[in-house]
Amino acid sequence: MKENEVSNAMYDLRTNAAIGTFIGFLSPDEFKTIANQLLDILEKKKVKKQLNDIKRMKVLKPEVQEWLNTVWFPKAQKVGLKYFAFVVPDDIFGKMSMDGANRNAKDTFGIEIQYFNTIDNAKNWLISKN
Repeated sequence: MKENEVSNAMYDLRTNAAIGTFIGFLSPDEFKTIANQLLDILEKKKVKKQLNDIKRMKVLKPEVQEWLNTVWFPKAQKVGLKYFAFVVPDDIFGKMSMDGANRNAKDTFGIEIQYFNTIDNAKNWLISKN
């Protein structure tokens, strides 16, 4: 990881989406802070699209996966999240964490989730979703 690269949440005008970047090993509190910032962006900007770049993120703790399914996804559904793009990690453990965290989102919350290997492909998919 480059010294100036940090995990963060932002709004992207071109895609009209909330974008989260998650890098390295994050404590549950660090992860939740960024995830909640993304919820704030979705709500304040009234957008229905999100991109999470988790390509360089390491494993999520089971308690974070549980929190995503029981707290975060219900809130995201309530504020209108419909399309969720992920730039996925190459690391097998990171992929397993992502799968665990997102397993129920589509069926339970009606959120369309797609996985990509590059930011550009993920952004292009989001742009196609109006």
